[in-house]
Formats: sequence, C-alpha cells, structure tokens
Amino acid sequence: MKKKYLIMIIIVLIGLFLMSPIGVTFSRYVLQNIKNYIMEANNFFFNSDKLVDGGITYEINNWGGSTNIEIQFELNNHKNNILTSVSDIEYTLTTTCDSGLICSLNSNSGVIQVAEKTDSFTLTLTPTRAFNDNESVTVSVSATSSSPYVKTLSATFVVTVGRRGIDYEITDSINSPYLIFRITNALDTYKVITAFNGYSVGDIIPTQEYLGLSAENKAKCASVVVTLNFDPSKVILDTTSDILKSATYTTTNYNNIAYINQITFNVDVMTSQEIRFYKIDSSKNYTYPIVNNTSIISFTAS
Repeated sequence: MKKKYLIMIIIVLIGLFLMSPIGVTFSRYVLQNIKNYIMEANNFFFNSDKLVDGGITYEINNWGGSTNIEIQFELNNHKNNILTSVSDIEYTLTTTCDSGLICSLNSNSGVIQVAEKTDSFTLTLTPTRAFNDNESVTVSVSATSSSPYVKTLSATFVVTVGRRGIDYEITDSINSPYLIFRITNALDTYKVITAFNGYSVGDIIPTQEYLGLSAENKAKCASVVVTLNFDPSKVILDTTSDILKSATYTTTNYNNIAYINQITFNVDVMTSQEIRFYKIDSSKNYTYPIVNNTSIISFTAS
C-alpha cells in the first residue's frame, strides 16, 4: 500500500510541475525537440545563417541614424555538407519595424528547390526621420516554412546610433588575408577644430560657407575626425594606404618591431573611406556588425 501511495504522490508532483511556469517551459522544450527530431528523421532541414529556431537577438551599434541599413541573410535546406532536404521547401517572410523606419525585403516568399539549397535576401531599413546619438530601434524578421513541415526561424536586430551621421563597418570572411574597414560620413557640415576669425572651437559651418574660406582656415575645420585603435598582434594596418599621408598615428612594439596601433584622420563631408588591415590569423572572420557584436577595431568620432 505504501508503494501505491508513493506512486500516486509522484504522479501528482509531476502533474503539478508540468502545470507550473517552469514545467510549461520544459514541456515546450521537450515537444520542440521531439518535433525537430521527427523533421530531421524525414530529411527536412530548414535553416539560416542568421535566423534561428526560437529566435536570436543581434546588436548593431555603428549606425549613423540617417542612412539606410542593409542586412544580408540566407535560408537553406541543409544540415551540413552531406545532409540536405529531400523535397522543396515553401516559405514566407515577415518583418516588424519600430516607428521611424520602413522595413523592406527584396522578396517575401519563395521555394528552396532541392537542387538550389540556398536563397539569399536583403533586409533594408530606411529611416523616415533623423535619429540622434544613442537612439535605438528594433527590427524583427521571421521565416516560416509551410510545406512539407511548418517551422519558424527568426531574429531581432537592435540598431543603435553611435555617432549621428557616421556609419562604419568591417567586411571580412574566413580565410581572407585582410579585412576592409569602411567609414561613411553623411554629414554636410564642418566643425571648427582651431579658432580663427571670430569662429570658436566647436562652431558648425555649412558646406557653402566652408568652401569660401581660405586654405589656411579650411585646415582649421573638419567634418568629422576619426580615431581608430587596434592591436597589431591581431590586425596590421596596410601602410601603403593613402590615409597615412594626412593621418597622425602612434606605434607600439610587437615582436620587437614598431607597428601602428592608432591612427587619427579627417573624413570629408558626404564621402566614404576604406582602409585595409591584414589579419594575423586568416581563419578569423572579423565582420562587423552581425557576425561579431563588437568591432576588432575601436572607433571614435568627434
């Protein structure tokens, strides 16, 4: 009899656990894993390079607040280089945007053919107003398969303005010997960095007014001054870059050799500047943002 009562108590406790918030979460976890096991057992694979089952959040902290943002991602039908789905996969894409942004995809639905294996997309975020420093917006994208099984992949992107009007990014890939650091200045004004003729440090000068200054006084202004800091034991600045002609820099010793570890330079209005850095370890992928939440190269702008 005691054994019978013990079993009854255990059953009641299990029931109470499954009804609790923790139990409900655990049950969903178990059911989801069973569902995934069934789909994979039937050679159904619906995956992405950035979207995941259950969702994931990415932080983008390098936005200038006024230019478009393009986020590239793909959907695929394989688990690895060997296992792929045995049937076509139909899917739809949806997005949600905070106010102040228009979100658009180059396609909202499609079919991943068995032979194709991958579909690529671009999510474009277009600001409808100018955002200020430290302002954030949230964007979500979901991909849901409808045939032969239903599965949803999703991601949320939290985009924050670092320095209004200034965007930067790192383009890289595994096995690439170098990365490209790209800065875009969308500002159309200059700032006084050395006082002259009644102008004080920090005064903002419109482009047309700046163009009327003498060469000597133009040199006392800058649209934006950028400083990059980096570790030469990880990345080495391409010293053939034209940027060194006008930049100031500091060095540090690495393996008893002096390497540049900081550069400061001006970026003119409405222009982009690309700088090449060679990687010590080519197997690394320093792409920023998305692939990495922090930049291998520290960026400040004034």
